[in-house]
Amino acid sequence: MGYRRAAILSCLALALGGCQGGGANPPSLNTGIAPPQSVTNSGSVTPAGGSLTTTLGTQSVVITAPPGALSGTGTLSVTVFANNAAPKTLQSAGRKVRKIGASAVLVVEFTVTLTGATLLKPLQASLTTAPAASGSIFRLAGLGTAFDDVDTVTFAAGKASTDGNVLYSRMSLASGTYYAFYVEASSDASAASTPVVTVTSATANPVGMLGTAQIVGAEAQPNGFPYLDPTFTYVLDNATIGSVNAAGLFTAGTLDGAGNVTVTDTTAGRGNPSGKSAVTVSSQRPGNVGDAFSFTGTLTSTIQLVNSNPTKPQVDTATVALTSTVLTAAVAATPVPSVMTTAHSDETDSYTLETLKTGTNSGYAYVTGTAPGQPATLVPGAVGITGSLATDSNGVKYQTLYDPSGPSGNGILDVIPETTGPFGPNNAVLQYDETDQGGYARHRTVVASGAYVETGTDAVGDVQTITVNPDLSASYDARQYSGYRFTMTAPTGSPAKIILRLFNSAGTQLVAYSITPWFPAGTTQPSTETDVDNGSVTYPAACNVPAKYGTAGNQIVQTITRVDPALGNSELMTTTTYMAPRVGPVCIQMSDSVKTFYDYTLQNGFVILVGGGTTPIQLTSVNETLTLQSATVEGGTATLSGTRKTSALSTSVLSTGSFAARALARSRFEHVVREKTNWMRTQTFNRNFLSQGVKTL
Repeated sequence: MGYRRAAILSCLALALGGCQGGGANPPSLNTGIAPPQSVTNSGSVTPAGGSLTTTLGTQSVVITAPPGALSGTGTLSVTVFANNAAPKTLQSAGRKVRKIGASAVLVVEFTVTLTGATLLKPLQASLTTAPAASGSIFRLAGLGTAFDDVDTVTFAAGKASTDGNVLYSRMSLASGTYYAFYVEASSDASAASTPVVTVTSATANPVGMLGTAQIVGAEAQPNGFPYLDPTFTYVLDNATIGSVNAAGLFTAGTLDGAGNVTVTDTTAGRGNPSGKSAVTVSSQRPGNVGDAFSFTGTLTSTIQLVNSNPTKPQVDTATVALTSTVLTAAVAATPVPSVMTTAHSDETDSYTLETLKTGTNSGYAYVTGTAPGQPATLVPGAVGITGSLATDSNGVKYQTLYDPSGPSGNGILDVIPETTGPFGPNNAVLQYDETDQGGYARHRTVVASGAYVETGTDAVGDVQTITVNPDLSASYDARQYSGYRFTMTAPTGSPAKIILRLFNSAGTQLVAYSITPWFPAGTTQPSTETDVDNGSVTYPAACNVPAKYGTAGNQIVQTITRVDPALGNSELMTTTTYMAPRVGPVCIQMSDSVKTFYDYTLQNGFVILVGGGTTPIQLTSVNETLTLQSATVEGGTATLSGTRKTSALSTSVLSTGSFAARALARSRFEHVVREKTNWMRTQTFNRNFLSQGVKTL
């Protein structure tokens, strides 16, 4: 206000007396020494409240901390400036809402700092001064990077005091702010501007299913001076995606979707200003209705006889194209609270002389809560496959039913949010059914230990039964066609031995073999599984992951070891999945290796070879790598049964619904393994069973 200095000196001599509100105080007539340009005073203030007075000349500025304004005992420092040394001037240019009137006159400028404590409520200020001229009023302004009124002021008994007007921010000690009492014509003064509420989230969108995000509201005047005492309420406009509590903590639900959290300051008299923040929930497993994913890769199988009648490795290689689409999603309350999802995949395996197409429907469960009797391994956030049904172009149909939400806990694929370390573990419970184009069928029921009973039938009703017990004893009953039945004891004795016996249809023992156990060291039951999340790992070069999916992701490894004491198979299956953030599986590597020790077709001349059975007669390996090429996610609507209505979803958010592809691929992959390792089983329906020289390789 340099352009006003001369006028201020003359007008305030009449209006304010002594010119204490305008220019500098006059020099002392006695000493000729100019008064100080500023005065600073400091003092301790407690959370109970207190005040500090700083005097310059005839003006005294009093800063008051009301009770509860400070987080602890702190030190207030107040500096009062002479007007001719005031660091800031009243500015029209910085006052965006309205311009300062021509009548405005600076009375006094000062700064306030607080150390040792945090300011929780606005401070109050008063000034000993002469009254304003008739038709004028006092105001308290903030002068930082912008200028605006921060409080209204009342004059009484020689003192101008701030009102603590809730419409203004008041003295919040915003960084770099100077404060000034000034007067202006009442006609130039205007009402407070509507506060601006800004809303931010401490967690980036999308929020994972059952994840949380802290919604933070902040309130300021349009020129940036903050309010310290808003009373915020938080309201979510889409209850299907979760909830928000009174403190602004948003908790995502179990369904994909988008909404807004509106934050409103309900302080009485402030006009209920509000702001909002968008929130998006991505379920991440196993996908949103309409999500589609495309994978490509290779599938290779190798079979070789390696004992007394060795052969060259027989290698079959196919290129694989797999697409999967999420079909439905529904909320389920029993037996475990969850979201149930179905997906469909189409896989084409192209060999040199054959193209095989397989269509698979699979079901998935995402656990969202707890229920009585729920196993400890089935935690909220667990994602599991409930079952799959596949039909290939050769007419083979096979179905696998898991039990991820029952008391056994098999089929768990992952736990959200992903955390480094083991999860599960899964056991072996499942039911498997298969029929082929020739009318051969099998039905297998597996219990937790991997023990199972399987019944096989042919087109005319002939039956064979295989039983594997938890203690690793077993039997293979093929009497209806071949007239033979085999039994295998669990390893017993020292050194341990397996006794394999052959009986005829009359139950007469024909021969007994004493076999050194061929099971892997430490085997105590037919099947064992481990599941672990190894954290972020660089994608292997063999995956050839497109650059758009980054270079690293969580590595999830499923390892299953199985022994089949009835058929003589020792198997190791490993599935390694690399999860890209917010995209899901970008590379799936499946590997299965099987050693076969019994030969029911006598291709090597004996059921049990010389050497006691410790050397395998056949090696089988199957390997598949699938890499995500494209994903179309959340492009439609999510329609769920129950209480949820159809709602449009953001197409800009990626979910990780492609996790379904891992399970769909596994279904087809395990069928290939069965085809390669269990072909001898069908030979028991052949009149040449146990006839030396039957050759199928």
